[in-house]
Amino acid sequence: MVIRKLAALGVAVSALMVAGCGTQEGNAAAGEGEGGVLKRSPPQLVIFVYDRSTSISHHQLELARQLTNARIRKLDHGDRIAAHQLLQLSLEEPPQRWSETVPQRQFAEQAMMRDSVTRARFLRDAQDFLVAFTDTMDRGSIDGTDILSTLHDVSADLRAAPGRQGTLYIFSDMLQSNRSIDMEGLRRMPDAGWVEREQANGTLPDLSGLCIYVVGARVDTKQSQNVKNFWQEYFEVTGAVFETRNDTLRPVDRPEHPCT
Repeated sequence: MVIRKLAALGVAVSALMVAGCGTQEGNAAAGEGEGGVLKRSPPQLVIFVYDRSTSISHHQLELARQLTNARIRKLDHGDRIAAHQLLQLSLEEPPQRWSETVPQRQFAEQAMMRDSVTRARFLRDAQDFLVAFTDTMDRGSIDGTDILSTLHDVSADLRAAPGRQGTLYIFSDMLQSNRSIDMEGLRRMPDAGWVEREQANGTLPDLSGLCIYVVGARVDTKQSQNVKNFWQEYFEVTGAVFETRNDTLRPVDRPEHPCT
C-alpha cells in the first residue's frame, strides 16, 4: 500500500512539472517577491518521526498531524521532507519510511506561476500521504518503541541531503522500550556511562547540526526528568542541537524556536 501511494505521488509530481498556471498570491507564498524577484533561503531537510505505540493517545496523534501539516506548508522548492514511523525493536526490521524533494523551479533565476502550482499540489499530496503516519487504528500489534535505532535511519537522511539545514520533529513520549532498554517507569534505564561507551565504540549515529524538536514528552515528574536528561546527553554527544524550549508535551502551535 505504501509503495503504491509513493508511486502515485511521484507520477502526480512529474505531471505537474509541465502543466498548470499559478497566481500572484501563490508565488508570494513560495518565496517569490514582486516583479518575479526570488527570495532565496538555504535549502532545508525536514524530518518527522512518529510514535504510534499504544502509549500515545489519539489526541497526541491528531496534534502530530496538525503540526505536520503546518510545517509542510512552509516548505519551498528544493526542500526535502522525510518521515519515519518509529522502529519497534531493532534496525533489523524493515522500516516504514518515506522521503521526497519539493520539485525545483523550472528556471532557477525566474519566478514562474506554474512552479507555484506544482509546489502547492506537491505539499497537499504530501500532507495527504503522511496521514498514515498518524493513523490511530491498528496499533495493537506494535511491540516496542525503538527511538535509538530509528535515529540511525535519521542519520542516513542527513547524509543523503548534504548542504541542507536539518530539522527533526519527534512526535513521541521519548520512552525507549525494547528488549535491552525500557524507560517506561524507569524499568531498564541506561547506566550513567552508556552514552560515553557507545560513543567510544562508534555505535552512535552522526546527527551533527540537526535541530531537534520533541512533541509529546512529559517533563513534570522526576521520572520524566531522568528520561529527558538522558536524551540531552545523547543528542549533545551525537552532534544534534536540543534545547529545553524545544521540548513540549502538547504545544498550541507549531514549535518555531530556532536552534542556536
